[in-house]
Amino acid sequence: MRTLLLAFLAAGVLRPVAAQSGPSPDSALAAMTRRIFGSPEFAVKGFGPARWLDGGAAYTTLEPAPGRSSARELVRYATATGERTVLVSAAQLTPPGAREPLAIEDYQWSPDGARLLIFTNSERVWRDNTRGDYWVLTRASGSLRKLGSDAAESSLMFTKFSPEGDRVGYVRGGDLYVERVADGTISRLTTDGSRTRARASPRRATTGTSIGSATSTTAPGSSPVACRSCGSSTRRPGPPSA
Repeated sequence: MRTLLLAFLAAGVLRPVAAQSGPSPDSALAAMTRRIFGSPEFAVKGFGPARWLDGGAAYTTLEPAPGRSSARELVRYATATGERTVLVSAAQLTPPGAREPLAIEDYQWSPDGARLLIFTNSERVWRDNTRGDYWVLTRASGSLRKLGSDAAESSLMFTKFSPEGDRVGYVRGGDLYVERVADGTISRLTTDGSRTRARASPRRATTGTSIGSATSTTAPGSSPVACRSCGSSTRRPGPPSA
């Protein structure tokens, strides 16, 4: 009888100790929350972003680079046959001096397909991640250059190629800029914007010497800037492109 009593007492003492040695329900819930929202473990395996090329004869998309779990490369698929070609490798997406390639969040091709505009390192503005860093890759030379010169990190918005692909327009600090891709020459087109009120955003450039813009919807009450000359002539812009 005494032995049985001692066994019951030991069980009562040891059970709380054993319970305390394991994770508490609160800490387990916190760990699972971090896994769900703070890591890519449960991320949906999406497709793209994809872009059409050659009038629909092919498209490009991002896929994991072989042997590099966190890196991606840009591949081309022929629409009719499904033939796969690597257009831009992870190595080509790695800036000079960096160890890892750019984490591409979005991209667009210049009209002639000679250059690639890359959006990365974004920050949330209102509901969407629309402010970030932009880079241009020139495929022929392999040159990869960050836009904005001395602009602060993650400070450019709404960047677009001109029809010729030799310039880009973007919003920086609420003002509209045009930058020449070949040498990085920057022209500031407006001076009355702010970080909370963008005066305009690039929509469609007309021809080489001028660029069109439309009123930004990032803040209510912003004033439109119809067109500012980048050279000697000024043209009214066409309707915004999709």
